[in-house]
Amino acid sequence: MTLKDYEFTDNNHFIAMEYYNLIMNRTYLVLITSNKIIGILGNGTISTEGGKDILTKTITRMMSVRGDLSNPFSYLKNKYLEEVQNIDLENNDILIDNKSNFIINRQDIKNVYYDPKKKFGMGKYPHDGKVFIETNDNKKREFIILGNQSGQEIAESLLIRK
Repeated sequence: MTLKDYEFTDNNHFIAMEYYNLIMNRTYLVLITSNKIIGILGNGTISTEGGKDILTKTITRMMSVRGDLSNPFSYLKNKYLEEVQNIDLENNDILIDNKSNFIINRQDIKNVYYDPKKKFGMGKYPHDGKVFIETNDNKKREFIILGNQSGQEIAESLLIRK
């Protein structure tokens, strides 16, 4: 199965941001399959517009998201997804293409929970709290749920074993 063949439904994907290296972030299209959670990098570092000098204002403007911020797909850039549209999602090829992509086997998930509190530093970007995924190897990932999506519903869909 490839990304271009993936049949998107209401509860089999979400778009989220994840922080790394303290202040950097990545935006993912996350696919929920019967046995895997597949994260595909959908945008590089995003910033809110700001700054007092012209250089900072210019850089943050270039790194900000424009458009309908309630629409989660506004946070994705086509160039990221076009690069992986023909890669087989059933094996680990998606990890070879970009080291930021990830796969979590559903049997390795120990816990999933939703925190409705807003994430500090998100500025003007609407979001519905955070969804945490804990795995059996005691790793934890925090996903900030972007735009008009339900973090509670996403957490519940991640817990359902198909």
